[in-house]
Amino acid sequence: MKNFLICLLAILLCLGCFTGCKPASNPGQAETPKPIARTVSVDLSGTVNLGFPAFDNGLIEFLKQTDLGKDNCTVSPLSYKAALTLAALGAEGETQAQLLNALGCRSVEELKTWYARVLAGVDDFDAYFDSEYIEDRGKAAYQVVNSVWANESLPGEFQQSYIRDAADTCRAEVRSAPGNELAPKINEWVNEKTRGLIPKLLQDASDFSSVLVNALYLKAGWEGSFIEIGKDTFAARSGQQTEKTYMQQTDDFRYYRDEKTQLVAVPLQGGITMLFVLGDETDLTRKLAQAESKPVEVTVPMFDVETTLSQGELCDYLIALGCDRMFTDQAEFGPMFTEQLFVGDIVQKAKVHIDEEGLEAAAATAMALCGCAMPEEEPEPEIFRADRPFSFYIVNGFEAPELLFWGQIVN
Repeated sequence: MKNFLICLLAILLCLGCFTGCKPASNPGQAETPKPIARTVSVDLSGTVNLGFPAFDNGLIEFLKQTDLGKDNCTVSPLSYKAALTLAALGAEGETQAQLLNALGCRSVEELKTWYARVLAGVDDFDAYFDSEYIEDRGKAAYQVVNSVWANESLPGEFQQSYIRDAADTCRAEVRSAPGNELAPKINEWVNEKTRGLIPKLLQDASDFSSVLVNALYLKAGWEGSFIEIGKDTFAARSGQQTEKTYMQQTDDFRYYRDEKTQLVAVPLQGGITMLFVLGDETDLTRKLAQAESKPVEVTVPMFDVETTLSQGELCDYLIALGCDRMFTDQAEFGPMFTEQLFVGDIVQKAKVHIDEEGLEAAAATAMALCGCAMPEEEPEPEIFRADRPFSFYIVNGFEAPELLFWGQIVN
């Protein structure tokens, strides 16, 4: 696969040694860092049910209400939730209760069951290629991996019980490095796990007592063949007519249409599906359930979309869900670490590219913690032409899909 989709996701949760979102001037001093209270300006009370897990639904609607919703953007809910899982395993009391509630889990055991399904999806992807004759098998991959890092230059260490739990639940590796080597070592690990798609995740980690890292890598071709059909116009939300390069495929797809929504599900190898949605995205579960397999001529643009979430959007989303204690000096991460910790910031970067060959995706999430079949005549195909604003969902599985990436192309 010479062309690809790259999703680069870096979520940075800075805990403990930050005053707001900035590191203390001298983290070696005994002075306790003070969190800065955050104000949430986006209301989730009107969030609609998109049919995927509630956390994913809310995240999408939340981002649509921010300035990011005015332009092309993308996000990976799975990598975000994987990072939060590592945090929840090391929390207790009200901090853990709020995290579990935000993630839509009633208990730690239920969270562990969800993550086991995520890993099962990875294993099923590998099993698909083991049981089918697929050309270029070595180019297809899907993995979700984790590591936890300790800063040897600062006080504190991971609790042994947390190390065992993170390994058993998330298959997390345990690493350590001096403060000035922590970011380079983490970047090296991420670069390896994402096959060079994310060469640098962190600028500096010397003020972090520990860092929890998730890396997600996905590469798969379409089950059918798209062909490039050249350039044509795209009616952007801004009102301008832009030019994009389109690709097209006609085959039997799951398809739904009503007066407000047009939806098509295009399968990729390994059990991955990409949904393209025109119009109203509400009640997708019902609409997808009513979708019928029929001939559809699918025309969509090849695109690149890149997003950086660094203005507190992901922190504010958690707070809007009632998960605020982890951002204060009352945060309870004792089961994880021997020093007091709290969350200071969350940053995410994502980049997506698709073409006629398929997709390739990588995501890296760092949570930084600091102290404190002659055929019958076929009917005319339905037409799905994404030449105006549309959304996309990349999911693993179909009956109970796990949302890997969501995005919108509006300009």
